[in-house]
Amino acid sequence: MFRQHFGMKIGNSRLEFILHPMQPLKLFIFFAMLSLIGTSCEKFGEASQNCITVSGQIEKQEVTSYQYGTHTIGDYAIRSNVYDLDQFILEPIVLIEGCRINGYQNGAVEGGPDYLEVTSIAIQ
Repeated sequence: MFRQHFGMKIGNSRLEFILHPMQPLKLFIFFAMLSLIGTSCEKFGEASQNCITVSGQIEKQEVTSYQYGTHTIGDYAIRSNVYDLDQFILEPIVLIEGCRINGYQNGAVEGGPDYLEVTSIAIQ
């Protein structure tokens, strides 16, 4: 079988590499896949850096076709790991800052609203 020999000199030593004819292709595919996995920027369901400000009244989320979010404000489904959103339900107008959650933009899930992770909240 045909094998390629490659040599390299380091100091007074000589290293030799023997490559099987298919090995370079396998190495290329391996590194290509590794780079694709490493470059996936954001994971589905995690808050992105794309943050917005929304004002309105927070309402408790009811049963919906899209089934995400604990509450709503305007045309957005929201959640928060920092704030107890139930404490703001009776307030007529609140101002929230929230970051869009990856995979939930533009009706991507069951035609539902954009999904925000609430990062700050203020009563107006």
